[in-house]
Amino acid sequence: MNNFNRKRYVINLRLLIYFCIFIFVLIICYFIYINKNSIIEVSKNLIQNFSNNFQYQLTTFDISGLERIEKENIESKLKKYLKSSIFLLPLDQISDSIRQNNWVREINLNTNYKDTLFIKIKEYKPIGIYLFNEKYFFFNKNGKIIDEILNIDLYNQPLIVFKGSSSNLKANSLINILQNYEFQKNYKIESVEYINKRRWNINLHNNVKLLLSEEDPNKSINNFNIIQNKLSETEINNIKKYDLRNLTKTILTNIND
Repeated sequence: MNNFNRKRYVINLRLLIYFCIFIFVLIICYFIYINKNSIIEVSKNLIQNFSNNFQYQLTTFDISGLERIEKENIESKLKKYLKSSIFLLPLDQISDSIRQNNWVREINLNTNYKDTLFIKIKEYKPIGIYLFNEKYFFFNKNGKIIDEILNIDLYNQPLIVFKGSSSNLKANSLINILQNYEFQKNYKIESVEYINKRRWNINLHNNVKLLLSEEDPNKSINNFNIIQNKLSETEINNIKKYDLRNLTKTILTNIND
């Protein structure tokens, strides 16, 4: 009987100890929770002081991948972080601020854990210019509008201007055809029109118009090249329109017609 009581006493004491430990941990957790902001602030101050004393501060930006984006545009968003602890940089916040630029497609940030922030940016690649509501916009191969074009000479742009509803969404296929024939090396395109969301007209800078087939614009371009090789320069200069919609017969319209 004494042994039994002794065992019960030991078990109860152990439970009491466990309970006290549990209460103690609970109190500590509660204390940390209600003072978490203060604890975080104190921790940040300690890290910042350590960084100040041992020169673990942001002093340099290494930015790569820029083509259309001005470097100053990125640097202006980063200046406020200079002299901050390299360990406390809010990389997500910095990334979000840089992503506000319409040209940013992807961004990667990392540090050397000493004094440099590395910023690698991938920009959207424009393939054409879309005219919409009398405004011009760069767009990519998927037809995504990237950014509006302001104060720029369109005629000195290597990109083609596309007109007509949804022309930006269909442009990539036509651009590929023109590139296959190296069309822009021989002819200067003023603009391309998407007609009734069905087919293309190409307007050249010498006021010559090409009406392409809906079924096979590739064949239309090929037929145009064949005709050009057969005509004299004088004959070519007198033509204002090539109706290439019929793949078996091209109709030519002269300037005086």
